[in-house]
Amino acid sequence: MQLTDPQKFTIISVIIVATVMIATSIAMSSLYRQMMIERESDVMHDMVRAFTREEEGENELSSWDLKNYAESTARAHLEQGFRELTRLPGFAHVRVLDSDLTIVWSDAAEFIGTRLTHHREAVMRAIANNSPTAFNPALSDTNDNSLIEFYIPFQLGAASETVTGVVSLYRSADPINAAIQQGVYLLWLLTGLGGIILYVALYRLFLAVHHSRHEISLKFTKLSTEHERLIQIEKLSAMGQMVSEIAHQLNNPLVGVVNLAELAEREIGNQARVKELLGEVRSAGERCREYVQRVLRLSQLTSSERRPTDVNQLARDTVVFFQQSLGGHPPVTIETPTESTTCEVDPILIRHALFNLIHNAAQADPRGPVVVSLAREQRDGMSAFSLTVSDRGPGFPPEAADKLFTPFFTMRPGGTGLGLSIAQHIAILHGGTIGAENRPDGGARFTIWIPVT
Repeated sequence: MQLTDPQKFTIISVIIVATVMIATSIAMSSLYRQMMIERESDVMHDMVRAFTREEEGENELSSWDLKNYAESTARAHLEQGFRELTRLPGFAHVRVLDSDLTIVWSDAAEFIGTRLTHHREAVMRAIANNSPTAFNPALSDTNDNSLIEFYIPFQLGAASETVTGVVSLYRSADPINAAIQQGVYLLWLLTGLGGIILYVALYRLFLAVHHSRHEISLKFTKLSTEHERLIQIEKLSAMGQMVSEIAHQLNNPLVGVVNLAELAEREIGNQARVKELLGEVRSAGERCREYVQRVLRLSQLTSSERRPTDVNQLARDTVVFFQQSLGGHPPVTIETPTESTTCEVDPILIRHALFNLIHNAAQADPRGPVVVSLAREQRDGMSAFSLTVSDRGPGFPPEAADKLFTPFFTMRPGGTGLGLSIAQHIAILHGGTIGAENRPDGGARFTIWIPVT
């Protein structure tokens, strides 16, 4: 079964909240237990200290009693002094140890005079630090969690600062465990409520983001579909325009062919006139064939064969060839950098594009001069070269700027409208662009930009 995004979010949220509750309860239960034991130790320390001082003030207890615990008088003082501790609620056993860790009094008489101390380190730490310590069975490896052992140091003698003895108290862990369990339940409740509140808030935020993302996805899909439709419409429009232009270019000579054929039929007896008319029919057919070949050449510009080429020398050779073909009119000057500009291009296509731009510039201003310039430049963080052809002709009107590179669009009578579109196609094949602008001092400037690879 495929889960929805909200269902996935709910499952993950429940797992996270449950994990946090369990981890928090485990960590906090141990912390609560230790805090409660420390609080009990402090309370007992204050109680034992007050109790021993009171007994000492009434001459009922002294350090002599601890040293001579075997004497009947000392035993009576210890019995009277510490018996009250056995009546505290929740306490199981009471033992009193001197500074040598000998049990001098206990509610179990068989332990008196022995050193049966299970946790000697805890007793020594209480004597050394003069502070209460406790043995928490929950932190040990023992399975007996029923009793918690408290070791409370006390002092006898008004001016004494050393520990005289230690009271060992054994208390049942049940009250503490019950309190801890209640705390854990409360913690679970608070954590659960907090998790539910957090989940509801995050779930609403998730739904809002999910809904927004879904709407954005739908809009993007719709936009992509509309964009594809627009591209298709644009292609069909361009194709229709191209077909219309081709039909227009072929219609005129074909109409002439039909008219000439009709004249030839009427002049069937005049062979000289028929021969003249057939010659004109052939000329019109040749013009149609030449136009069709130009269209075919345009459709063949779909790939390039690149190789390392010195564009500087290529531009100079193209200018020389153009001047030779037109007898040096109009004059063409070239401006190139002194160092070579080598990159991977198709030299035949680049020469063809540059020749078309020079030819258009010469037709725009037959008196010239036409200026060809080559330069290295940085564009969009890429190294590139630019071929620029400038003339001093009339330029082009603003309304024609968007149509200059459209196939078959021309502003010159008799033009085919293919030169600039072919140059643009060649620039695109090389990963570049072509641009056109009117010069501030008159004329036009066309620039081919090709990245250096």
